[in-house]
Formats: sequence, structure tokens, C-alpha cells
Amino acid sequence: MTTFLEDVSAYIGFDRSDSDRLATLHPVLAPDFERMADHFYACIMRHEGAHQAITGGDAQVQRLKRTLVAWMDSGLRGPHDDAFFELRARIGRRHVEIGLPQQYMVTAIGVMRQDYHAVIDRALGHDAERRDAALRAVDRLLDLELAIMLQTYRLDSEDRLRRNERLATIGMVAATIGHDLRNPLGVIESSAYILRRVVDDDRGLRHLDKITNQVRACNRIVTALLELARAKPPQLSTVDARALVKNALVMVAVPDQVQLEIDIDGDHSLLVDVGLLEQAIVNLVTNAVQALARKGGLVVIRVHRHDDAFDALTVFDNGPGFDPDMLPRVFEPLVTSRPSGTGLGLALVLSVAERHRGVAVAENRAEGGALVRILLPSKLPEGAAA
Repeated sequence: MTTFLEDVSAYIGFDRSDSDRLATLHPVLAPDFERMADHFYACIMRHEGAHQAITGGDAQVQRLKRTLVAWMDSGLRGPHDDAFFELRARIGRRHVEIGLPQQYMVTAIGVMRQDYHAVIDRALGHDAERRDAALRAVDRLLDLELAIMLQTYRLDSEDRLRRNERLATIGMVAATIGHDLRNPLGVIESSAYILRRVVDDDRGLRHLDKITNQVRACNRIVTALLELARAKPPQLSTVDARALVKNALVMVAVPDQVQLEIDIDGDHSLLVDVGLLEQAIVNLVTNAVQALARKGGLVVIRVHRHDDAFDALTVFDNGPGFDPDMLPRVFEPLVTSRPSGTGLGLALVLSVAERHRGVAVAENRAEGGALVRILLPSKLPEGAAA
């Protein structure tokens, strides 16, 4: 990214003199920031393809306007350093996450350009030389902003495409072998059940337990593969968050040295596909428990209102955390740091989040341990039915 930014800055001619000039323009443009934000989102809301990514209604629009004002403020103030560029890159990645069509990023910058030009013409029209220099600096800034966002949009879109291609390949393999695998696995499990009735020594029963547990593990892997491949739309219903979490935890084997804690705001409800979200919780808690299995520790499952548009389901622990080198890829299928892992758990979590039109993020906590958060829309998008 650093090389890309240097190349683009050199190509459009953006340099320190432009940064200095933009800083002097800040007091000229700042009084119009809120008006420009109103105009920007009025344009967005007139186009269905653009505003369909906004699912939180007027409250979300007002929050986005404040974010846009902050974006304009930091763009003019600078400094135009690595932190500035990383912030712009995150904006591009966020556009990918919410499904904003790429063409609207270009037209959005065009709206900002027109408003900037109009204010500069009004304020500096009496001084042609100063006005032209200001217009050039603003144009270079907006060209740079657009280049950064489009580059991150391209990189993240390519990553998503590669992930979808991998999922499609997994789906073809799973569909081909899933049925054939389940038949012999069913026979093995049934035979183990029958043998249990005639085996009366402890050693034999322990081996039958091992057979049964491993058969169930194989069935879970096949189920996860098929679930990733199908990616069926969620069947949404309003459910009690605490009851949903408790039902999911029944399916997780938790050793004595690991403590579970449920932290939920009051009588919180979620608008979700119960089966899909229970599976996501099982995967997240299982991962956390396995990370703590050797030394023990705490796993917290938290549900709360994230903002006006989203609920948050967070699972975190106080274990060793994610491998920093692997953290950017933890949601990719078949990526795992455990020798015995399948790399399907977090891939399915991301799939569940995206099918709900939400997002999933993973990070290492400053206090130590891993954290995964799923953001789920708190209400149906316009035109959708539960």
C-alpha cells in the first residue's frame, strides 16, 4: 500500500505544498461542512442502488453525516500521513462490507467536488490565482481519496472473490462426498451402539466412546462443509437472546478449567435465523474453549445493542489470542493454526453474519485473548419479510 500511495501521489502531483494549501482552506470550507453533508446524503437517498446499503433509517443517516463532516475536516487539516491513508483505506473496506456498488463511490466523490468548488468560487472568486490554486489542491486531494478507496475496494473485492471461489470448490467436493461419507459413518455409529450392549468391560467401553465421538466429529465436519456450500438465506424470527445463547451452549463440551460467562442486556431480543446463529455461537465458543483447554480461563458471550441499526454478539476469552500473522485470514475457509483444526468454524461464522446482512470482525484484545464480534441488523431491511 505504501508503494501504491507514493505512486498515486506522484502521478496526480499531490505534495507538501498541497497539504499546506488545504490547511489554509479549512476555515473557508468548514462553515459549509454540515450543509454539504446534507446535500451529499440527499443525493444518496434519491438513488435506490446507493441508499439500499443504508439499513438503519434516519438515525443511521444522521450518524453517517457526522462521520462525513469528520472526514472533510481531517481531509483538509491533514496531516496527510500513513494514519490518514489507513483511515481512508478503512472507508473503502467498509464500503465493501455494506455492499455499496463501486460506481457510487465515484459519483459520491463527484458530489463532494462540486460542493467544494462552489464554496471556493464564492469565497475566492475575486482572486483568480488563489482560487485556481485552491481548486487544484482540492481536486488532487479528492483524486487521492478516490484512488485509495478504490484500491482497497479492489483488494477486498478480490479477496472476497477468492474466498467465494474456494467455497464453491469446497461445495462441489462436499456435495460429491457428503452423502457417501455419511452412509458408512452411520453404519459405524449404529454398530458402536449395538456393541455397547454386549461389551461389559471398561476398556472396551472406552474405545466405543472414542469411536462414537470421532464419528460425531466427522459428521460435524461434513455438516459444516455442506452448510458453507449451501449458504441458504436465513429464516428470520425474533428470539430471546439469552435463551438462544443457552441453547447453543448445551452443544459445547466445556472442561472444568474453563469458565463461561453470559453478559446480556436485560430482556434482549434478536432478529435472526435461530439455527444459523446457534451454530455460529457453538463455533465461536468451541474455538475459545479449545484455546483455553490447557491452562483454563474465561470465555464471555456478550449480546448488546451496538447502535441504532445493529445488535452485537461478541465472544471473547483471556487466552493466547490469534496468531498475529494469521489474524487477517482467520475467516478464510481451511485456515487454522491448530494441527487438528479444520479451518471451517470461523468461515461459517462469517457466512452466517453475511447471510444476515451483517459483518464479523476478529481481533486480539489489549488485555489479552481473542475476540470475535458479529454485528446483526436489528430490524428488517425495507421490502424484506421475516
